[in-house]
Amino acid sequence: MKYSALTWVKATIDENLKQTRQALEQFVENQDDTAPLQQCVTWLHEIRGALGMMELQTAALLVQNVEATITALLAGKIGDKSKAYDLLMNSLIQLPNYLDHLAIVQRDIPLALLPLINGLRAMRAQKPLPANQMFTPDLSVHLPGLKPVQLPDPKLKDYAHKMRVAYHKGLGVIVKNPKQATEGIKYVYNVMQKMQQATGTHEVTKVWWVTEGVLESLLLKGLELNANVVNALKQVDAVIKQIVDHGNAALRQPAPRALLTNLLYFSAHSNTKGKQLQRVKAVFKLQDYFPSETALQSARLTFSGPDIELMKTVITLLKDDFARIEETLDIFNRADNPTVTELEPLVTLLTDMANTLGLLGLPTHRNSMIVQARMIKEVIDGKRSSELNSLLEIGNALLKIDAALDILGVQGVHARQRLQQSPDTEFSETPQFGIILSVVVNEAKIELSQVIQPLVSFINDPTQLDETLLEVPGRLKQVEGFLSILSHDRASLLLRKCNQYIQKVFIKEKTVPEEIKLKALADTLISIELYLDTLAGNPMDADEILNTTQKRLALLTK
Repeated sequence: MKYSALTWVKATIDENLKQTRQALEQFVENQDDTAPLQQCVTWLHEIRGALGMMELQTAALLVQNVEATITALLAGKIGDKSKAYDLLMNSLIQLPNYLDHLAIVQRDIPLALLPLINGLRAMRAQKPLPANQMFTPDLSVHLPGLKPVQLPDPKLKDYAHKMRVAYHKGLGVIVKNPKQATEGIKYVYNVMQKMQQATGTHEVTKVWWVTEGVLESLLLKGLELNANVVNALKQVDAVIKQIVDHGNAALRQPAPRALLTNLLYFSAHSNTKGKQLQRVKAVFKLQDYFPSETALQSARLTFSGPDIELMKTVITLLKDDFARIEETLDIFNRADNPTVTELEPLVTLLTDMANTLGLLGLPTHRNSMIVQARMIKEVIDGKRSSELNSLLEIGNALLKIDAALDILGVQGVHARQRLQQSPDTEFSETPQFGIILSVVVNEAKIELSQVIQPLVSFINDPTQLDETLLEVPGRLKQVEGFLSILSHDRASLLLRKCNQYIQKVFIKEKTVPEEIKLKALADTLISIELYLDTLAGNPMDADEILNTTQKRLALLTK
């Protein structure tokens, strides 16, 4: 859900990027007037600030380089202006597609933008960025299988001290004789496992957990024991020392970002199949940061394609053409004595539309459109019946293409692969279904919103059992039923458990839960609302939302 917040600000970012592109085009046409370029810098600075707040480092880095290149243009520090304009415009086209990818796919591919960023840097005579500088993994992920642990300060400090002594013993062997460091690595590996047991779900556990994967890679010879790795292991010792010195206060600090990133970088470049390393790669999605060359090229092709705004314009024109086809076929079908020559304009129109579909990256739908044009030509030439069945066959095929365009208009280039794999679009994927679903989702969200205030009122004054609190289970039951009817069984089950908790604790026992459980309850209800948003079309990761909901519910039942 890291990129979910992007959906709320993306419209504003897209509008600023559109204005920036238009201003750049305006300057290219009249280079004596630099005001449009100066305005570009202002818009880009705002965009970079928004991206930085959402911790979208790669997108912010691209915008930073676009802004710096335009500033260099204004200062007259760029020689090849024509190439600079091309690079800038390419960047402003790719960035919206890249943001679409983050919002819809919920995964980053930072290396796909590296050539563009380095191209902009080259225009300013700056050194290219290495691939490892684009490595910005999401460190906020939750580790699987951990249990909360809370040792008293004296016991925690004493235990950490003993572990640090053992760690020094293993690290000493590694540093003194790196070519024969197996025993030392095993010693340190054992310490990392024990430290996980002592710190449980605290953020610092990520350091031990990832280090375990690195050490496993060293033992399996999938990673070279070099100076950088040894330096990282020394920094791990410093983290243990913080716990020795400060106890639980150290556990309340975030995991050292630079150290954890380095450890993950080593993990990403290990080629072993060790169980712990594979877990690290999967949990932190390291394959997204160093994908295959094929995946990179595919992503770059996607990012350089038309953005959703431009695609919507093209799709609107195609939809107008579909309306003309529908009207022509309808008039032909209703006529008492129809003349097949009335269908002749459709052949050219369908052929032109087919070519447009090809440009939009839908070759399967293009071929289908060509087939329909050929069938209408056969009707005109008398080689095919003009009766209703033939026209219905053509109309049905065109409706499927029409539905595919609606999906393309929402998800842009990111829908192309799915549409190619499944060209026969079902009604559940069409806008008509979406409109109906949207109405029902809004009703469910209204029911959910009316649950919050009665709970808050009871928390503020448990002596007053308001009638509206007694209505809460019924409201949640309606939302649960809605989810169940649509076969969203997991979401329905989680909401049922939440409802059972509210009935038991708030209504039957008339008690106010402790603060940690109140927060978990609030998070659960918010997560259900976010899940409803995904049903209405918001491109968030529904499975991840339910995973979060399940974790928060688990806190309620402890």
